[in-house]
Amino acid sequence: MDVGYSGNWFTWERGNLSKTNIRERLDRGVANVNWMFMFPEATIQHLVHSISDHCPLLITTKKEENKSSWKTFKFEVWWVLEETFEAEVKFTWETTLGDLLQKLEYLKKGLEKWAT
Repeated sequence: MDVGYSGNWFTWERGNLSKTNIRERLDRGVANVNWMFMFPEATIQHLVHSISDHCPLLITTKKEENKSSWKTFKFEVWWVLEETFEAEVKFTWETTLGDLLQKLEYLKKGLEKWAT
């Protein structure tokens, strides 16, 4: 799955004149479901190129953490009343790798995302 991006839509450029200039998005970030659960805040920026005709990609896996805004996970009772809750838990549990603690961490992130 494509991670998405911010910045210019293109990552490759050839030619200096407007008539001969070609721009394409050749480079992109892709990830599987497990990676997306591990890094739900991941972003990719297309930076401005200088020497190369390819734009550098800057991948950030975590937003700047503000200690005062850190919150604990709170399980909401109403979640179990939602029709899609059980399917969300089953999907997250079956599609993630790792030991119990890793699976619980993925489940926490998945449920927080699902509930919004």
